[in-house]
Amino acid sequence: MARRNQRHRASQDEARSALVRFIEAARAKGTSDEFTSKLLRSFGWSQREIESAFRQIYERLTGLPLPIPIGQTGESAKDAFVYLLTFSMLALWTQALGQLGFIFIDLYIPSPLARFPGNYSDSVAFSLARLITAFPLFLFVMGIIAKELRANPEKYHSGVRKWLTYLALLVAALIAVGNLIVFLSAFLRGDLTLRFILKVLVVLILAGSVLWYYFAWLQRQPRGPS
Repeated sequence: MARRNQRHRASQDEARSALVRFIEAARAKGTSDEFTSKLLRSFGWSQREIESAFRQIYERLTGLPLPIPIGQTGESAKDAFVYLLTFSMLALWTQALGQLGFIFIDLYIPSPLARFPGNYSDSVAFSLARLITAFPLFLFVMGIIAKELRANPEKYHSGVRKWLTYLALLVAALIAVGNLIVFLSAFLRGDLTLRFILKVLVVLILAGSVLWYYFAWLQRQPRGPS
């Protein structure tokens, strides 16, 4: 096992060395670093591996180590806090909006099994309170994130941004898949009603909107100078 690990590390080191040599040869032929980076990404090299190779090249050219930003760890912790706050507010206001949708469906299409109409005033008030609180805060924090990305374009490639966003996408995808399973199960049992179909649609629309927006958001790249 140890020998296998050694061979694996040796092959990784050889691949990294080949990457550095390729970039140096491309630069010697006058190829721009931007084009070389895009070419390497299209062939499966990760952004981190490419940046590490360029770091080695520029450290060799300048004879100086790459300077480390002051407070880098603190910035990562701050970014994680901002993203977690954003996704927490996203979950809060989408859940409140979905609950409001469920309440209105129950009001306009009451269940035939219910003997007395339900009193939804408390539920509506609580859902509206969450929506009014969480949605503006979500927009505010998203504005902060957008401002940070404009000021620091390298944060588009931040691991914090990508990991936490994909985690939120995973939760939204699981909700959507779970609702589809419930829908198909009811369909196969012959228990479909208009109320049930509308509630499934509410959840799918909310989860699908989150998936669509954040998939597009992850694909955004920093704008070049105008």
